[in-house]
Formats: sequence, C-alpha cells, structure tokens
Amino acid sequence: MISEKENDLEFNKLVAKHYDFFTHSEKRIAEFISQNHDEVAFMSAAEVANKLNLSEPTMLRFAKRLGFDSYPAMRIMLQTKVRNLANHSARIRSSLDDLRNAGDLYEQLVTSEIDFLTESLQTLDRDAIKQATELLRTHERIYVFGLGPSVSLVDQLDIRLTRSLKHVIPLRTSGRELIEPLLLMTGDDLVIAIAFHSVNPLLELVLDRANEFKVPVILITDTLGDLIGSKATVTLASRRGPVSAFHSLTIPMTIINTLLLALTAADQDRIMNNLDQLDQLRESVKRTSNNTNSRKKN
Repeated sequence: MISEKENDLEFNKLVAKHYDFFTHSEKRIAEFISQNHDEVAFMSAAEVANKLNLSEPTMLRFAKRLGFDSYPAMRIMLQTKVRNLANHSARIRSSLDDLRNAGDLYEQLVTSEIDFLTESLQTLDRDAIKQATELLRTHERIYVFGLGPSVSLVDQLDIRLTRSLKHVIPLRTSGRELIEPLLLMTGDDLVIAIAFHSVNPLLELVLDRANEFKVPVILITDTLGDLIGSKATVTLASRRGPVSAFHSLTIPMTIINTLLLALTAADQDRIMNNLDQLDQLRESVKRTSNNTNSRKKN
C-alpha cells in the first residue's frame, strides 16, 4: 500500500500504469481528476462521487486500486501536486500581475498566453522535440488526428507537411471518414495525435490501431501525457491553463511550428526545392489566369 507520506510520487504516472485495467467508472474518475485536479484535491470522496453520479465506495475502490490506503491518502498526493504547480506558476506570473490587473480584455488574454508560453520554456522536453522531428524526417506517410477545435491544427499540419513532401492522411471527423483510412495503416507510417482534456473513444481507436502495427505516435497535448502513457512514442505536453478557463491554441500551435521548422532545417535542400517548385506552379497559374482575363476583355 502507498502511505500518506509518499507524496513525491507522480499521480498521473500512477494512473497511467493502471489505466488499461480500469473499469468504465474508474476511467471516468481518472479523467475527471486529470481535468480538474486543482478542484478535486480539496474535495471529499462523496463530493466527487456526486459530481460523477457514482457511489462513494467506488471512489474508495479507485484509490485502493492505485495502491492507496484510503481516499484521503490519495487526496494528499493531489494536494501536493497542486501546491507545487501553484508555486511554480506564481513565480512565472509575479512580474506580470500589474499588467493583468490593469489591462483590458485583450491585454489580459495576451498576458495569459505569455504566462503559459513562458512556463512551456521550462516544462517542454527538448529531447522529445528532437525525437519527434526525427520521426517526421524518416516517415513519408503521416496520419494526423484531431477533433473539435484541434481540426485547425490538423489542417495546418496537412498543408505544411504536404509542402514538405509528406503524404498526409488527416483524421478530423468521426464516422467512416476517420475509420476507413485506418485500414490502410502499415508499420511504415507515423501518427500525430492532437488531444486535450479527455481520452475519447476515437483517440483510443487511433492509438490502439497504431500500437497494433507498431506505428510510432507523436502526441501533442496538455494534460493527457501520463494517461496515455506508453501508447505514445513521443509526448509533447504543455499546459494551456485551468480546464475551467478559456483555452486558445497558441501553445500547441507553437509546438507544431517548432516541429515544422525543425523538419525544414533537417531536410532543407529537398524541402526548399519543393517550395521553389510550388512558387513556380503558382506563377504559372497566375500567368494563365491573367492571359484568360486579357482575352475576355478583348
């Protein structure tokens, strides 16, 4: 059993270790805690159970499955994690407090983005970026998964990776448009999965399919890294703020731009040559269009 004193353990890594063996209710609890750990750390088992429409004994069984003596013992670990994050965030934000309090809505939003971009300088794993770049360089066909607000990120990767001579298969809708392309997946492919807050069934389907064929996975996320665990080959994770707050895509967009620039630097001659050809095709289309318009006028 995990004692109340062992607060230095990383809670999400502990959850990731057991996640595949959780019941449906236990997965709901794990995902709720991951999304709301600031709040859950100071809630009783009964309060969390009420929010999830579960029983209090279910909460106790969840804690014991993770190896804790009791639910309060698990909550102590969560409280320690929240305090550590709060201390780190306080240091980052201290120099910007005056601007935030005095500024208008636009200033507040920009300041918040600066906060989390600055935090990402400390938390984003640079070795993981190098590893992800190498996977991009060495794989020609790339599946890119993202739903909801993440579709814009999928679109950006689709355009930019295609210009980098990659064959991109976007997975941005539910239903057959997502499922049927998975039938083409082979061990030579690469998957980029973009997901935030919760592990939905479609994300699980894509990850399981990739793992079945031993396809490497680059995960771009905020809080899901530890929950997904070894299903991802490389995890690029950085917080975007509390789940209850408004979230922009600035952080994941910056991560994606970093990968694209790093890929261009790693394969510069080939990619730049392709971009030159793209410019030539654009000029050809422009000339054709101008000639057509000229003939119409005459």
